[in-house]
Amino acid sequence: MVSWAMRLRRRFVTLASTIGLVLQLSTVGIVAGADDPVLVGAGDIGDCTSTRDEATADLLDDIPGTVVTLGDNVYQSGTAAEFDTCYDPGWGRHRTRTHPSTGNHDYKTPGAAGYFGYFGSAAGDRDTGYYSYDRGAWHIVVLNSNCEEIGGCGAASDQVAWLKADLAAHAGSHVLAYWHHPRYSSGKHGSDPTVQAFWNVLYAAGADLVLNGHDHDYERFAPQDPWGRADPTHGIRQFVVGTGGTNLRARATVVANSEMFATAHGVLKLTLRSDSYDWAFVPVAGVTFSDTGSDEPHGPPPPRTRTVFRATADAWVDQAHRHRNRGKTGKLLVDGDTGRGFKAHTYIKVKVGGTSGVVHRAVLRVWVTGATRDGPTIARTTTTWSESTITWANRPGARGGVITDAGAIPVGAWYEFDVTSHVTGDGSYGFVLRPTSRDGIDMSSRQGTRPPRLVVETIPGAP
Repeated sequence: MVSWAMRLRRRFVTLASTIGLVLQLSTVGIVAGADDPVLVGAGDIGDCTSTRDEATADLLDDIPGTVVTLGDNVYQSGTAAEFDTCYDPGWGRHRTRTHPSTGNHDYKTPGAAGYFGYFGSAAGDRDTGYYSYDRGAWHIVVLNSNCEEIGGCGAASDQVAWLKADLAAHAGSHVLAYWHHPRYSSGKHGSDPTVQAFWNVLYAAGADLVLNGHDHDYERFAPQDPWGRADPTHGIRQFVVGTGGTNLRARATVVANSEMFATAHGVLKLTLRSDSYDWAFVPVAGVTFSDTGSDEPHGPPPPRTRTVFRATADAWVDQAHRHRNRGKTGKLLVDGDTGRGFKAHTYIKVKVGGTSGVVHRAVLRVWVTGATRDGPTIARTTTTWSESTITWANRPGARGGVITDAGAIPVGAWYEFDVTSHVTGDGSYGFVLRPTSRDGIDMSSRQGTRPPRLVVETIPGAP
């Protein structure tokens, strides 16, 4: 553990380099106009085994504005003692101008009691941990991505209902949101789909920026929609800034739309103008990496019309019973070959009609009754097969390549296969689900309790 004497000696060294730090801040272009709101911060901060949190706190000393934290404020367990000993001497100097968010390490103390006790009313209601505030023309939303601690983050959760109402009450403002777990990330923890509903609501409201921590790195994404597709017109620009002080980690993968990735301690500084925003990653003393840029805020995307079409036919076929039809059972099955001829495929057919405009998104939804660690692929197939006669022996093959290859799929929930690239409007569509492993998946058929369905979302425009 780093002693307080060592921290004090380091503080004197840092103060001695103040002139160099000011020059560094000027170089990366973070000087804001007097009337432009500034947000500055990071996540994954206080760590008594290191002085790097002291180094990032030194940066805050010379940057005015609102300080934001992106969760995991202190390590390892978010206790009151850790906040007093490992957070307060550094970032705590700026507590009166801090708007925090909470992370999973903060909840290692039940109810995140250390976090809420330290930040008080600035952290929002301790039973929820989400709140909002305004800065100039911008509305700032702070969400709680520790979903299991507050009753969930799904579309039907209290938090998402609050988010919708809050954004509706601030229509016309530019929107920035932050929380701990990133929807998209190339870091060790990777992309987290549990916060998908946050993105859906924010995107529909025209949000411009999302900030996260959790992965101990810095990553900037190009504007994208909630489904990870590039959208330079209405997309959300996301930053992962888990660089506040604890140990950094290397990139684990490369996620689509990632524009910049670095392992460097520092803070992100945002200047929020009425007609634009600037960003600058400001590194700690001795680190040369920086990242700067500007963009303009935008309004909401065109309204989407959402239509649900239930499957008109479905069946599963298996290699072990080449001539058996399974079109009237209550389940659908996909399974891999165990070497005994037990391979199984599922076929689903849907008729789409009455749509107008341009297909913006289309997903085939299936209700999962048996989970899998490695889900199936989905591809197009013909629509000439019949639910009552299809067998392994007469099954049609796939048309074209794989549309989507699923990973792990939980039980007792809807799973969505994105088939946007193959649904162009009205017409009949056939799909085949095939295994990529020996770990099978069970789903409800149209004779079951929750039939498969194709959800088609369109926007105005010529098809």
